Amino acid sequence: MSDAPKPAAPAASAPAPKKPRLAENDLNVELLKSKLGGALLKLEVAHAEQVVLHVARENLLEALRTLHDDAALSFKMLTDITAVDNLKREDFEPARRFKIVHIIYSLEHKKRVRLETVVPEQDPTCPSAHAIYKGAAWIEREVFDMFGIRFGNHPDLRRVLTPDYYEYHPLRKDYPITGKGERDNFVRSEELA
Repeated sequence: MSDAPKPAAPAASAPAPKKPRLAENDLNVELLKSKLGGALLKLEVAHAEQVVLHVARENLLEALRTLHDDAALSFKMLTDITAVDNLKREDFEPARRFKIVHIIYSLEHKKRVRLETVVPEQDPTCPSAHAIYKGAAWIEREVFDMFGIRFGNHPDLRRVLTPDYYEYHPLRKDYPITGKGERDNFVRSEELA
């Protein structure tokens, strides 16, 4: 038998310290509620303490315009627009299939906020934010290309990542992960000339 000392039992680990809240997420939620009024369905503080504004599709432009134009808010910078396909969720409802996500930032106040808008499977459309945020048109084209969500009053809604003749939307959950054989069938650019 060895006389070597037995390793000490691991000490009980202390809970990880809570990460500090990012200053850009430290928003005056009462101010947001009062400025957005009836356009706001719900306000929540989500993962990483980010403020999420839930807005109905018909009120999206009103909410974006208020957030952009109101001097007390001044969210002048559009950071991103994306979508989420909820098809595989356990609580899936066709009326809530897609969620459009706008992330906007106030350079003046150094604050960030996320807007979420539900879009139904039967009518996958959303108003375009390009009249408020000029850069929105390009990002909306990507969302259209990947998810098939159309943006009303968009100045040039067409595909940006896949060929114009492509009939699918690759980030939809009903699109097979290995594709539909189209990679072998893409027309090469020299064949189009």
